Amino acid sequence: MKKWWQHVNRGIILLLAVIIAVVSYLVSDSIHNSRERKEVKEIASQYIIDSSPLFIAPSDFDFFSWNSIDSDTLLPAVHSQAGSLSHYFADNELVRNQAFDQSFDFFRYYSSLKMRPDKCTRVPESVEILELYNGSASVVVRSTTKIDFINEDGTITYEELATQDDLQFLYTDGEWKLVQTKSNLNIQSGYEF
Repeated sequence: MKKWWQHVNRGIILLLAVIIAVVSYLVSDSIHNSRERKEVKEIASQYIIDSSPLFIAPSDFDFFSWNSIDSDTLLPAVHSQAGSLSHYFADNELVRNQAFDQSFDFFRYYSSLKMRPDKCTRVPESVEILELYNGSASVVVRSTTKIDFINEDGTITYEELATQDDLQFLYTDGEWKLVQTKSNLNIQSGYEF
């Protein structure tokens, strides 16, 4: 054995050790990345399903009066109604409020049409992770959104819309949290947020 060891090129053994270490790291990283992707996709899908309160007019709100559709009266009611979504967002009130405030143009548009959004159902169709790197993720969720409206004359109508949400996540305190959201439901009407 001692003679064999003297004839072996130690560089080859070192190269083999490095190759084994690199392959082990790559396999481990791939498994970790796969788990993160699955977790982010699940959270993004569930957020879309749960985000319906952002697109339902608050029940105690006089929706058909144009004067009542101003941010000072509508947004506190939306914040109260959508409070259950808070656990999806980073622990930052500004981030959470900006996400909730984006629905203002959606409500303003349908108020001008005298259509009160009364019920909303959102079904994710596809979740695409654009980027997942170093504790942050960019995700696009395409979904079908069905909104039931009560018109000013009391009739009930509905719209079914193909929607897209762009979500930005950050991994903080051991969890994936939303730091930015953008939905084309807020700009379908021609308004930008």
